Amino acid sequence: MKYGFCTIVALAGVALAGICVQADAQQPGTALPTGTPSMISQSVPATAGASADYRVGPGDLLAITVYRSPDLQSTLRVGTDGTIEFPALGKVKVEGDTAGDIASRLARSLRTAGILVSPSVNVLVAEVRSKVVTVMGAVGRPGEFPLDRPDLSLASVLARAGATFGSGSGVVTVMPAGAVREGREEFLIADLVSGAKDRPARPGEILVVRSAPMFYVSGEVGRPGAFALEPGMTVGQALAVGGGITPRGSAGRVRLTRRGPDGTQQVFDKVKPDMAVMPDDLIYARQRIF
Repeated sequence: MKYGFCTIVALAGVALAGICVQADAQQPGTALPTGTPSMISQSVPATAGASADYRVGPGDLLAITVYRSPDLQSTLRVGTDGTIEFPALGKVKVEGDTAGDIASRLARSLRTAGILVSPSVNVLVAEVRSKVVTVMGAVGRPGEFPLDRPDLSLASVLARAGATFGSGSGVVTVMPAGAVREGREEFLIADLVSGAKDRPARPGEILVVRSAPMFYVSGEVGRPGAFALEPGMTVGQALAVGGGITPRGSAGRVRLTRRGPDGTQQVFDKVKPDMAVMPDDLIYARQRIF
């Protein structure tokens, strides 16, 4: 019994999972070519690129090598019909298979066709195109991201896209393939990061990241400025985020300015600490009268 081996190959700076398989057993009365080494089968997980259990689909790019047969070395794009055109074999169905499955099938076919006595085939998923998620909006690296492992979560996709994590860091609208409005979901980034509502990303989804709503604190506070609004935040909490009221300020003389639904400006004097803060609110701590 002869076995293949797995390897990790660096391609354009990305580690890709490689599967090498030798045909199951040599036929009675046949011999391996002189100098053919004995192969040892082992499973080496990839630190990046498609995982060993990734299922190939149309559009994916496969890098295929056959030991000591450079004429069979190929880089092939999976067609829309889920097949590749492999030298000497013609069309081979690969959709839904792992790299290991494809390597095994090619090795068996080359042996059965009498092309090679005991072929050792190595298959790499060089590029994932069939299963991608698009990330747009307030992220550092918007674009398409491959679902190169079955359990890749929404939070992991956002991390690849350079989203800002933390409390009050924004909202993600997830639109399914086809962008059906009724199927849209919304998540707080904090809930995805904590795992409270995170789930595996699905092929074709579009993630639109909106920046966190802001509020503003000024006047007699320790650290005036703009801050991300967290769900359920009160005026007292907002003032604390702004460094608290200084000795010159008065907790009883806090004013809040808010823009109403119709665009008109609303002013609230002597605001209580438990009043809810809304997006774009301006909280102003005034000086003591004496």
